[in-house]
Amino acid sequence: MTDTSPPYGPKAYDSRHIPQQPPQIRQHAGLLCMPLPWGNTQEVAPMTFIEDNSPAELREEEEEERKNPGNRARKQEKFHNACDHIRYRQAQASAWTQLWVFIGSIGKGFFLIWTGLLIVSFPLLLPVDKSPWLHQLERTFDMWLWVAAPSLLAWLLAHIAFFYLPRTFIVTPSKGPLWELNRQTGMVTVFAHKPGQFKEQGYDGDFIRPFHEFDAYVHVLPTRQGMPLYSLHLVHRYQLVAIDFMPLIGRQSSDKNSLALWDMWQNYMDISKPLPDIPALEEFRHLDPTTIEDDRRTGRNPRHWRDMDDRTFKAAILAMQDRTNQLDALRRPNLMAQHVQYL
Repeated sequence: MTDTSPPYGPKAYDSRHIPQQPPQIRQHAGLLCMPLPWGNTQEVAPMTFIEDNSPAELREEEEEERKNPGNRARKQEKFHNACDHIRYRQAQASAWTQLWVFIGSIGKGFFLIWTGLLIVSFPLLLPVDKSPWLHQLERTFDMWLWVAAPSLLAWLLAHIAFFYLPRTFIVTPSKGPLWELNRQTGMVTVFAHKPGQFKEQGYDGDFIRPFHEFDAYVHVLPTRQGMPLYSLHLVHRYQLVAIDFMPLIGRQSSDKNSLALWDMWQNYMDISKPLPDIPALEEFRHLDPTTIEDDRRTGRNPRHWRDMDDRTFKAAILAMQDRTNQLDALRRPNLMAQHVQYL
């Protein structure tokens, strides 16, 4: 792959040279948000950034690109996403695709829950109901059929749609990207999806500001049972604009993956550090100046992930999970406080 991109821009984020910034005058994060400090990052990433790109899948994509040069770039342009040494751009699935995901998820959920509920309740209710057990079984089966049949049908239809119909029928592009983190320019973009969306912020179009003007927060959302669920938000310090990373890693019962994602984003945007060592970025490491020098110094195998066997890959997943579980980012000093007066 040949890199035709220019070197880092003048506003690229460099943790060694952070500019002094205006004081914070308003808190834009919600009451259920915990602020995360800047700096002292670890080499970690959320588990989905490791597990979702197995060595076999990486080699398959590599072979597809070899046979059909430019295929990856065309897909990225069509679906408005990107993941390389220049930018990480995210777009949500189209409403049509989300509908089929919803149909499959609801069908599977109702089928499994209803089936499990009746299997457990049937023997418990046998002593209570005085009618013959065959009659009870027949009645239970009828109850199961009323819910299970349409649920199973929905689950089956979604499965057929995703795995047996042409992929272009189900997986269709959305109207545009949601956000972008650009390592090369140091800018964060929140894309406008309607005219005048950021008019109050003084932008006629997309909202584009330097990475160092955003702060990270862990959003805590309690369930109906009172159990906390965590997700990461990136909130602009001076304007009411934010990015919710929930679609990337979901809402989880532990805050560790949110902490790992914040460390990963800082490392990704920081041109004084190499690209995060995750499977999806390996093929671009030789295109990033800082990463080239770091890999040369450390002697990193350029095909570390792509040539990894299954056993080693499982061990790498467990090792990353251990590092993530040991994160104690909430107690770190906030190095950005040297350049910003916070409320």
